[in-house]
Amino acid sequence: MYIEIAGKNYKIMTTDSKNVRLTIQHNTPTVIAPADIDIDTLEQFIKNKKIINPVTEEIEYHDQPLRFFQQNYLLKIIKNSPSNKIQVKNKIVTLYCKGNADYQKRLKAWGKQFALQQLSDLISYWEQELKVLVGTIKLRTLTNNLYILHPNNNITFSSAITCLSVTELTYLTFRALAEHFAFTPHVRAAYFPEEQDMEHQIAYTLKTCQ
Repeated sequence: MYIEIAGKNYKIMTTDSKNVRLTIQHNTPTVIAPADIDIDTLEQFIKNKKIINPVTEEIEYHDQPLRFFQQNYLLKIIKNSPSNKIQVKNKIVTLYCKGNADYQKRLKAWGKQFALQQLSDLISYWEQELKVLVGTIKLRTLTNNLYILHPNNNITFSSAITCLSVTELTYLTFRALAEHFAFTPHVRAAYFPEEQDMEHQIAYTLKTCQ
């Protein structure tokens, strides 16, 4: 349906929503409104509103994937988006950008939070399994260690852990807690009888990590 107001034609599209929107679709001024709205109300709405020109989103895929814990994530960037969020689904990281602003800092900060979340999930698993309680978990650059133990059961992990596989990280978080809470060799062997092999495997992974 079309209506004419002040010499200009407007296309009317009905919807189940209670809201009224004025936009442009295929170069045609379009009013999206409830099916039961009356013409007088529509005319008043159009006279009082400005047309919203939709911004075309630009979608860009990066050739180089993001790599976390030996898994590749395709990076999808949506520019000129009304949103400014980052989502992860099916090994795809979708980064929404308002306008064409630089996204590298946001992506770096998100990457750290993503890695910290994976780390925290494993720590939570071991807390329940081993009946212990860890304090604050942090992630930052460490020169010579994969983690540092602090008072009050706090632990700082090296950002290099993102090079490890999930299996290796599972062992590393166990090792940190075993050291922190002074588990006996018997307890450690019960969970990881191949502990020495895991140590060698982690050392090799870190050495070859790009």
